[in-house]
Amino acid sequence: MMKLQKIIFYGVVLATMTLRVQAQTYPVYIGTYTHGGKSEGVYVYTLDEKTGNSTFNKSIKMSNPSFVARQGPILYAVNEDNAGKIVAYNLKTDTQISSLPTGGGSPCHIAISPKDPVLLVSNYAGGSLSLFRLAKDGALLAQDDFIQFEGGGVNKSRQESAHIHSAFFSRDGSRVFVSDLGSDLIYVYSIVQKDGTFRLQEQERIASKAGGGPRHITFSKDGKAFYLVLELTGELAVYKNTANGWKESQVLPIFAEGFSGEQGAADVKITKDGKYLYATNRGAADVVVTYSVQKDGRLISQDVQSVGGKTPRNINFSRNEKWVFVTNQGSNRINVFQRDVNTGALKPTDKSILVDKPVCIIP
Repeated sequence: MMKLQKIIFYGVVLATMTLRVQAQTYPVYIGTYTHGGKSEGVYVYTLDEKTGNSTFNKSIKMSNPSFVARQGPILYAVNEDNAGKIVAYNLKTDTQISSLPTGGGSPCHIAISPKDPVLLVSNYAGGSLSLFRLAKDGALLAQDDFIQFEGGGVNKSRQESAHIHSAFFSRDGSRVFVSDLGSDLIYVYSIVQKDGTFRLQEQERIASKAGGGPRHITFSKDGKAFYLVLELTGELAVYKNTANGWKESQVLPIFAEGFSGEQGAADVKITKDGKYLYATNRGAADVVVTYSVQKDGRLISQDVQSVGGKTPRNINFSRNEKWVFVTNQGSNRINVFQRDVNTGALKPTDKSILVDKPVCIIP
């Protein structure tokens, strides 16, 4: 009896150790540009969360999948072409299960609702937003709604017309915030369902800094503030939710003091605990900036450092948030930073993922 108990005990220990090892490794998905380069499409790497090292798994061939998103086993990717498409790919069966035209040129961002079976695609060149209804298996069923935006801004070379750059759902999924780089506006919508289809219903318009060019958004942990990247001025704007709607409360640089070169702010992410926020800036800056988040939602700039490459686009975390990835499109590599979870500080490492024209990375 004692011998059997020992066998069972060691069997449980071995199984537990195996699960822990498996939990430390998981796939990450990388969206790229394929035109004018060597990329084949979406790249899948296996990340070892203990060491921060990644190994190549496979590539999924498709045209210009610059932005990717995942829900369970389904990977969604835009095809950022003149005639844009959205693709749904089943990772378990390794097959494309559906694709639909987005209705606008150069789709550049995907947002999946946390509460409704819908997906939003932002068409940058087309200046439009597409809403797709999803099937239970994650396939794209139909384009239920489409909004064509109009307008422009003070920067005549970049804001000659509407350019929808992203749509982000609020933490509870009740609202979606749509950034128009062309008109310096953030449109706020709710999503309503009627007769089995879904529609966007406008709730509010938020003006951002003239000539700033709103690009990406992230929300505070309590949802009472959001942080907006201004691409054209290389700045980060803080908005607070007040009785009179969303109001700008702070604007900070995403560059070092004294910098005066070309701006190209790209992405912003906040940690799960809501204490630290990170933003990237391309142009001539090529930096990642660390901010600490105060109790009132305002930010303090903590550190500015080189991304170790050119043209940083997306920034993202490993699941344990101990590793930070920056996709350097211009230098064909994703650089890996080690993150101190207590202080928020980023430390450069010699770790990187070599991929041609990387744009987006997700775990």
